[in-house]
Amino acid sequence: MAKRLLLVISHFSPDRRAGGAEMFALAEAAGLAVDHGWEVTVVTTAPREPVTREVALDQVQVRRIPYQFRLSNSPVSLRWRRQLKKIVAEVDPDLVNVHLPVPGLADIASGAAGRRPVVAYYHYGSMRKGNLLLDPVIRLYESLVLPLCLRKARRLACGSTYVRDGILRNYVGKTRIIPPGVDTTRFSPAPRRNTAPVVLYVGSLNLSDKHKRFMDLLAACREMFPEVPRLRLLVVGGGDGLPVYKEMAAEMGLGGRVEFLGRLHGDALADVYRQAAVLALPSLAEAFGMVLTEAMASGLPVVAAHGGAASEVVTDGEDGILVPPRDPTALAEALKTVLADPDRATAMGAAGRRKVVDEMQWPQRIAALNDLFTDALGAAAAPADFVSAER
Repeated sequence: MAKRLLLVISHFSPDRRAGGAEMFALAEAAGLAVDHGWEVTVVTTAPREPVTREVALDQVQVRRIPYQFRLSNSPVSLRWRRQLKKIVAEVDPDLVNVHLPVPGLADIASGAAGRRPVVAYYHYGSMRKGNLLLDPVIRLYESLVLPLCLRKARRLACGSTYVRDGILRNYVGKTRIIPPGVDTTRFSPAPRRNTAPVVLYVGSLNLSDKHKRFMDLLAACREMFPEVPRLRLLVVGGGDGLPVYKEMAAEMGLGGRVEFLGRLHGDALADVYRQAAVLALPSLAEAFGMVLTEAMASGLPVVAAHGGAASEVVTDGEDGILVPPRDPTALAEALKTVLADPDRATAMGAAGRRKVVDEMQWPQRIAALNDLFTDALGAAAAPADFVSAER
C-alpha cells in the first residue's frame, strides 16, 4: 500500500512568486510520487478563492486554500486551522512535510498534523533583512512561533551547513543536509560556448532582498566597462526594485549595456544561461544558491561572493571564483579574469558540469528525502545523535 504524504508550502507552481523553495517542492512532489511510490497531496495558498483541487502532475494532487491578506510576502488567513484539520482528516497522511520559513501555513499545518510525524524543510537563513517595521515581527516569530514547529518535527532538513549551523543550530542532532538538485537535461551547455563578454545575474530584484547585492554587480560592471567596452549584463528576475535598479544602471552609464529580462522559468531560463559567458552572484548569504548549480549545469563558470553557502557549492579556482562580499572591485577583477581567458573559462565550466552531473541531480536528492521520510516514519522520537552532513 502506497504511503501518503501531505506536503505543505505557502507558494507552489505556477504561482508567480515561486522561487527556489517552490522549485524544490515541485521536484520533491513529482519525484516522490513517480520514483518512490508516494501518494502526494500538496497544500498551498491562493487569493480569495474557495478550496480548489487540481492534478498538477501524475499522482500528485494540489489543494489551494484561500488567504485573507498578506503580510509582506506571507499569505495569512484566520480560517486555515479549521481548513487544514479537515484536509488532514480527509487525506489521512502517513507523514506531513512542511516547508519553512514563510510564517503561517506550515506552522498551522504542523499543529493540525496531530500525532502524525512531521518533517520540516527549512530553506533560508533568518528572514530579518534590516526592515525597521517588519524585523520586530519576524524576530517574535523566529523566537516564539518557529521553535514550536522545529521542536515538534521528528526530522529536519535544509540545504547547507550554513543553514544547519546557523538558524537550526539548536537542532543539529535531528537535521540532515539535503541540498536542492538540478535538472541537467534542461540546464545543459550550449553547443558552442559564448566567448563574448556577457555576464548573467539571476535573482530577486525586490527592495527587501538587498542582501542579493545587485547594486554591487552594477558597480562592478561600471568599473569593468572601460576595459571591456563590449560588456553586456543580462538580468533575470523581478520585484518592486526594478525601476530603482533601472535608474541606477542609467545613472552609472550602463543603460544600454544592461538588459532586464524579467522573471523567466523552465526552458526560457535555461536558454538565457546558454547565452552568457559567466554567472555573477554577489549575494551576502545564500542558503544554497540554486542559480549556481543551474549555471554550472549549463557549463558556465561562476563568480560568487564568499557568503552563506556559496563556498559549499563552488570550488574556488576550479569551477568558479569566490570573492569577498560587498566588494565591487574584487567582483569586477574576478569577472574580468574569466572573460579575458576563454580557455580557463571553458575548463571551469566543464568542471562545474561534471560536478553537478556526478553529485547534484534531482533523483539523488529525492532519494535522500525518501530515506529521511522513511526514517521519520520508523522513529518514535527524534534521537539527539541523528546527524548527517551529506552534500
